[in-house]
Amino acid sequence: MGNVQVHLSLGTAMSDEPIESRRELGQRIREWRQRRGLSQTAVAQIAGVTQGSLSNYENGNRGLPLSTFLGILAALDISAGELIDTPEIVVMRDSRVGRAVERLVANPELADTIL
Repeated sequence: MGNVQVHLSLGTAMSDEPIESRRELGQRIREWRQRRGLSQTAVAQIAGVTQGSLSNYENGNRGLPLSTFLGILAALDISAGELIDTPEIVVMRDSRVGRAVERLVANPELADTIL
């Protein structure tokens, strides 16, 4: 599968990206979940969503909030680069953005408070 473009916006669902991108990302989530031998229920519990919501994300029917994206990464025990199949991951160190990303990774619930 080719690279999937992901449009993450803090605190909002990724509903503005093309439907095909949502479907591709959902397919990648499903593939990784199956590789790990995990059920939708197991991944959903760790990610903090319902099994039905995870199914909708996997089918590309719903935009994926950043906090849920991070929860899914944790549940699958993979990096964002592995999920979106991109070898180039930008590492931001010693910057306000880098520190903000570190805080969001450590506390994904903070993404829900950002406008």
